[in-house]
Amino acid sequence: MAPVDDATSSITSSLTILNGFLVFFMQVGFIALETGSGRAKNVRNILLKNLLDAMLTAICWWAVGYAFAYGQTANGIIGYSGFFYEGDLAMGHQRPWFLSFTFAVACCVIVSGCLAERTRLVVYPLYTVLITALVHPLLVHWIWVDYSWLNSLGPCRVLDFAGGLAVHALGGLFGLIGAIAVGPRLGRFDDGAVKDLPGHDMAFVTLGTFMLWFGWFGFNSGSVYVYQPTAPSSAVQLVAMNTTLSASSAGLASLAVACWWSGTYDLRVCCNGVLSGLVIVTGICGFVDPWAAAVCGLIAGVVYPLSSHALLRLGIDDPLDSSAVHLVNGVAGLLLLSFMAKPHHVALLTGGSCGGLFYSTAGWAQLGIQVLAITLTLAVGGVAAAALFFVLRRLNLLRVDQLTELAGIDNIDHGGPAYPEFNMQTLHGMGSHNGVVR
Repeated sequence: MAPVDDATSSITSSLTILNGFLVFFMQVGFIALETGSGRAKNVRNILLKNLLDAMLTAICWWAVGYAFAYGQTANGIIGYSGFFYEGDLAMGHQRPWFLSFTFAVACCVIVSGCLAERTRLVVYPLYTVLITALVHPLLVHWIWVDYSWLNSLGPCRVLDFAGGLAVHALGGLFGLIGAIAVGPRLGRFDDGAVKDLPGHDMAFVTLGTFMLWFGWFGFNSGSVYVYQPTAPSSAVQLVAMNTTLSASSAGLASLAVACWWSGTYDLRVCCNGVLSGLVIVTGICGFVDPWAAAVCGLIAGVVYPLSSHALLRLGIDDPLDSSAVHLVNGVAGLLLLSFMAKPHHVALLTGGSCGGLFYSTAGWAQLGIQVLAITLTLAVGGVAAAALFFVLRRLNLLRVDQLTELAGIDNIDHGGPAYPEFNMQTLHGMGSHNGVVR
């Protein structure tokens, strides 16, 4: 890597933190998406738990998470320096503290959507601490640190450009296992049929999708400067273009699939299709040409509705389809890199000589390391998530009681509904008989 002078370092630092601000803004998008997808009686609960995720992640990442991820390595397994990070330690080339913090909080908020509307509030801080203090940092150290044991196994290093595996697949995996452990919402599966429980505000869902799309440019473009502080503007332009193409082709593909299946133009499926395209491109956008990003987006747009349908057939209730969006497409992106990674782009950003099978026989080695990274992520994340959620279920700490779920978590645990005027109008409109609302 070429030496970086002070002026270039200052510009790179400023660009990186600005992109970090964009990624943090994604929390607004996540909140809007989850709020709109949930029912009005649970809005306060959704807002509070997302605030908790962000605040706890900040403390955990500062205290131990960043050190485990990027500190001096213990045999390439985990970092051991930089606890209670002071911001001035020379820890090599890696994602700076603030940018990496925004990645960690994005991983946690994915889980929130899978557990929405029937989970006790105490569960959210517990999984947030587990992810940000241990599981995510451990996998980050293996996947992104050049001298990790995983990246020292052979001629090729793991390619996960901005967190398709380390952020999105991990968050989706935790969410999927949590959704299985907590069980479906009341009324979701009755008499063997899938019952629709629509969210209360599709405008919020659509606005949240656009906010996330906007913030995703920071997620992906900001990562360019982590790999190569002196990266040419063409590399940043490529990443932004690939992000746009993948999201667009995926949204169109999902809309077409939904129309073919149901005969309606389903806005919710289109929004989740866009998000699926953004997830699949997160791991690949710096390493592939635009045609590959568009093709991967098409794949994501078809894979998402199929995955969502499969979860319902299995009796798994994921209110936001977060696991279908993030887990499935995060893994798919890492696998597709084994075929589509262009050696020129890989060499520019990582200095490595590997690429995909479409370009080089070295792609077999790339495929092997990608599959190993995916397997390790699923194993480590799966064991940690199962241990947490099933222990909580055994202790009767995972799910709210039936009365709370029916009345709305806001009414029982949070002092009242988020929309008191709307609720009163609804009650008056329903009428009453002998003083009892019906």
